[in-house]
Amino acid sequence: MLSIVCLCSILIAGEGVRFDAGLRPQFTARQIAGSSEATRAGLAQLAATEHGRKLIEYFNNAEFQVSVTEDTSEDGVGRAPQPGIATLVAATDHSKTKEFDLLLNPAFFRTLPKGMAPLPNQPSSAADVMALAWAGEMLHIYFYAQGISLPHHAREDFQDDWQTIVTELGMPTMTHDDGDERAVMRRRATVRFIGRR
Repeated sequence: MLSIVCLCSILIAGEGVRFDAGLRPQFTARQIAGSSEATRAGLAQLAATEHGRKLIEYFNNAEFQVSVTEDTSEDGVGRAPQPGIATLVAATDHSKTKEFDLLLNPAFFRTLPKGMAPLPNQPSSAADVMALAWAGEMLHIYFYAQGISLPHHAREDFQDDWQTIVTELGMPTMTHDDGDERAVMRRRATVRFIGRR
């Protein structure tokens, strides 16, 4: 039996996700019933990366609460709304709990047409897309937790972190920047932060 070493402040279906000694998520029956397979598989993919583990370890703290909600009305695969100014200002006050929302849309991914092979270094499944969504939106929440408000995309440290994590996920050509958000607003059919360099 695996020992549970981390009860993270990432909440799915209202419960903190538990991670084993290898930082693999161990979902409860309630979390399995209250979330999609793609959302859970995406978190597992993120947790399998070095940078993903660092994010999980950072949020393994009573100071934070990240509430995950699946929302099929989202225009992209995910979004981490900026918290209120009080949360941003409280970044250095470690006695206060900072709450963040993470919205994921696992239904956004359309399966590849039958017989079509995925492009190299591109997501080929809903789980891959959710791993990218988890990565991008958890990076935003990490910056919020530091008291850094939007926009983040133009920041060199954000882009460095993004490039590191997508490389670890095996999709190094994926981008996450303002151009991707503008494309979604224009076309409403493109993943918010996924593109090619």
